[in-house]
Amino acid sequence: MPKKSGTGIIIGRFQVFELNKVHASLITTMQQKHSHVAAFLTSNPAPGLHNPLDFELRRLMFEEKFKGKLRVEEMPDLPDDRIWSQELDRRILEIRPEGTVTLYGTRENFVDRYSGRYTAEVLEAQEEDFPEEPELSTLNNLRDFRAGMIYANIRRFPTVYPTVDIAVFRNDYTEVLLARKANETRYRFPGGFTDPSDPSYEDAVLRELGEECGELTIDELTYLGSCKIDDWRYHDAFDSIMTHLYACTLVDGKPAPNDDIAEVQWFDLEHLTEELFVPEHRPLFEIMMDYLEEMDEEED
Repeated sequence: MPKKSGTGIIIGRFQVFELNKVHASLITTMQQKHSHVAAFLTSNPAPGLHNPLDFELRRLMFEEKFKGKLRVEEMPDLPDDRIWSQELDRRILEIRPEGTVTLYGTRENFVDRYSGRYTAEVLEAQEEDFPEEPELSTLNNLRDFRAGMIYANIRRFPTVYPTVDIAVFRNDYTEVLLARKANETRYRFPGGFTDPSDPSYEDAVLRELGEECGELTIDELTYLGSCKIDDWRYHDAFDSIMTHLYACTLVDGKPAPNDDIAEVQWFDLEHLTEELFVPEHRPLFEIMMDYLEEMDEEED
């Protein structure tokens, strides 16, 4: 067996619910080759689908698996690969590595992007070798799983969800189209949550209008303003909704209720009051009325 020498450092996210035999084999191979072994766990400041676990949870996972025989450090993501490489080198120097330092990681996510001072080698492991997401039926300790879910929600950043709403006018801005959901008695502007596939808020408006009111032809969209929505679903949540109100006039087509909308109806603006609206859309009613007043002043 070759004599062990230098320091081997594995670089990766390890965003898994457990370390399996493939992880153990990789670390064991490094321990057989190097006198000292460490792991730098990369972290993104924004939790998400590919970064659900914070550094501390993953550090404890390594500590439990390798019983303190492996030093674990954090390496946060940075927007520039070159600066990230320099910062990684600086953090490696801080742990005072002994002998020649060799870094290990995947080709796509590390080796091809690293431009620092140390040698970087590709880990020989396939993605399919690693554990999949856990299934509830396979969990032995649902109590700890529930505790983890609570912990994850408490630790994550609050989210502001963007939505769009639209005031569709006809008959020279004397009528506006409103919608009503099946479980409501008051009305709202057509609209909804933006989608990650929407190229812009304007595209989201057109998509939502078509989904809820059918195929309509409208003129150019006008942005009226934005405001926070006091949605009842988020009263006890960290998160909130911020909506963007647009206006347009109907060119062609007959509105028809679709999706989760039970009714669409034209209302005479002269007799419209905020009491007609669901509470969360009353600030939008005020924005719309301010817009119409400005239009009247410009005409005068």
